[in-house]
Amino acid sequence: MAVNVNNAFVGTPPIDGGVFFRAPQGTDLPTDSLEALDPAFADHGAVGENGVTVAQTRDNTDIKMYGGKTFLNVQTSYDEQVTITLLEDDNEAVLRTAFGDANVEITPATTTAGTKKVIYHTADPLPISSFVIDSISGSKTKRYVIENGQVVNVAEIVDVHNNVTSRTITVKTYAPNSLELRGGNVVEYRDDGRFAPATP
Repeated sequence: MAVNVNNAFVGTPPIDGGVFFRAPQGTDLPTDSLEALDPAFADHGAVGENGVTVAQTRDNTDIKMYGGKTFLNVQTSYDEQVTITLLEDDNEAVLRTAFGDANVEITPATTTAGTKKVIYHTADPLPISSFVIDSISGSKTKRYVIENGQVVNVAEIVDVHNNVTSRTITVKTYAPNSLELRGGNVVEYRDDGRFAPATP
């Protein structure tokens, strides 16, 4: 088979910059890579240069026969998680995703004071939510949709003079409720942007 560079995908943010979005469970999910998102999906702004990591883990074990040879290898577990670094530390969506909606209080600016935020660092588990992650490569679009995901880790936070304060989060994914997602913890939609020629 000949090499075809047009089959490559070099991930970059969409033109509007929106990459990572979260919404409450039950929000209408997109069904392709181009559909406009429900307004409930909150944009988390700029993402770190390492982009998005989607990691599948399959644990397996060998079933042995009498005599020690392998009879069959069986899968014992499956897991999938997403890791992403969020760069906008003052973005409300970032704070609510990292700490929980109920743990972020925001008071709008007044004529005598700026916008105030109070963030409670608690042990409460973060909620199961829906997530969408978008990337483009030229005219190609790629979208990951997670109906049921939960932030299970936020990497250590560093406030330092020579870098921005960022939050690297890990989203653990669970099986979907919607039958049309066919059991996919993560469903990936793509469009190559190449239209079929018009028929005469």
